[in-house]
Amino acid sequence: MRKRIYFGLGFKFIVIISSIIIFTSIILTWFFVTAQSLLLKNFTENRAIILANSLATSCEYGVTTSSREFLAHLTKNNLKEEDVIYSIIYDVNGILLSKENISNEDINRFLASTPIDGATIIELETSKLQKTVNVLPNIGEVMDIVVPIISYDYNPTIKLKASKREVVIGAVRIGITLERINYQIEKMTKSIIIITLVVIFAGIIMSSFLVKILVKPIRELMLGTKKIAVGNLSYRVPLSSHDEFRELATSFNFMASDMEIHIRELNKEKKELLNLKIAFEQRSQELEETLEKVQNMQQDLLKSEKFATIGRLASSVAHELRNPLAAIKNISYFLSKMGSSQNDSKSKQMVSMLSAEVLRANKIITDLLDYSRTKRLNKLSVDIVSFINKVIPSVPLPKNISLTKELEKFDVVMDPDKITQVLINLITNARDAMPPEGGEISISAKKKGKSCQLIIKDNACGMSEETLSHLFEPLFTTKFKGIGLGLPIVKEIIDAHNGKITVTSVKNVGTTFTIELPLQ
Repeated sequence: MRKRIYFGLGFKFIVIISSIIIFTSIILTWFFVTAQSLLLKNFTENRAIILANSLATSCEYGVTTSSREFLAHLTKNNLKEEDVIYSIIYDVNGILLSKENISNEDINRFLASTPIDGATIIELETSKLQKTVNVLPNIGEVMDIVVPIISYDYNPTIKLKASKREVVIGAVRIGITLERINYQIEKMTKSIIIITLVVIFAGIIMSSFLVKILVKPIRELMLGTKKIAVGNLSYRVPLSSHDEFRELATSFNFMASDMEIHIRELNKEKKELLNLKIAFEQRSQELEETLEKVQNMQQDLLKSEKFATIGRLASSVAHELRNPLAAIKNISYFLSKMGSSQNDSKSKQMVSMLSAEVLRANKIITDLLDYSRTKRLNKLSVDIVSFINKVIPSVPLPKNISLTKELEKFDVVMDPDKITQVLINLITNARDAMPPEGGEISISAKKKGKSCQLIIKDNACGMSEETLSHLFEPLFTTKFKGIGLGLPIVKEIIDAHNGKITVTSVKNVGTTFTIELPLQ
């Protein structure tokens, strides 16, 4: 986008006034020069006509008497007039009667090329004048004037004006050079042009001074508006002039004063409102925090009460079920021994299923007892590499599931039995989440500052955001068989170690559990 050129008000005023002055001066100069030139040329033309007519009147006697000496004397006297370069007298037939010797060959050639004949002289009886302006080499413009020589015949028997009859008996031809007139016109033109330029220059200077006087108060007002626009409400326009601009500046200053007072009041009210807003926001935030704490406390109380009830119920049920389960386990063992001598495969299958279900029921009871008991740790300094290598064989893995390890060698202070329970639970969950085609489980252990970081990662089916939000809640499970206490027990064990457990999962990509335990 092209940037528009900015022209100030003073520049525009100067350009407009200067243009008016220049245009007016040029028009007046042209008019004056044209009028003076026309006046001088008319004066010269009238003078030439008067000289020609005077000569024609004087030479009437000489023409009628054919006195060449008299005519030569008249033409010689006529040549003494200023600017006259030739003076010639013709008779009615165009015959030359008097011509002073003209030494200029250019004039002689001109006269020879433009002779006066009888027909031309007869036409002068009607026109009375023949005027032409010619340019002669080395001489310039020459005005050629031809007038008739008139004789009057009188009839004494008739005493009326009609008795006076004009008769053309010849012609007078004189030439006047216009060089002096042209020089005067040229000199006058130069003088007028110089005067015009001086007038234009003086007019521009005066217009600049005038514009400066007019524009200065306007610029001061503009500066005042800019100062106030950027917040400088104490600025006042100086009262430098004694005209309407002074009244305008006074009104502007009054307006600025009123605006300053109003804005101060508005700022004061704005500050008070801002303080009230801040106090209100702080109070609202405190109320929100208090409400959130109350809600959290209420939820914690409900959970604690619920979990305490579940714990007491689980402990009671577990103790009550342990004895019948022990008896059932002994019976299944006895039956399996008795069935070893028999070939009934269905009986063997049923006894095997009975033993497996007893083990599963026993595990559920064990989980219930673990969750209901207070976690008491028996911490020992353990080599993390040896510890993990002992734990991994505790979880049987099918052939289509591979397990990789990336272990750094260092010691960790922890309860090995509890952490063993954690790792077995997480590896078992990873195994159970694998698709039928199998997958990969990776375990890594490394130092991170003053903590031990254990990472169990799989590329199984992953979990949704909804499942992740309830993952560590008791009794929440996505398995067909299970009561949802495995991961809550894991979290309680990690919390008891003052550690932290986090989980990230992407549906159909995999899940990663990260455990951080203090080294000491």
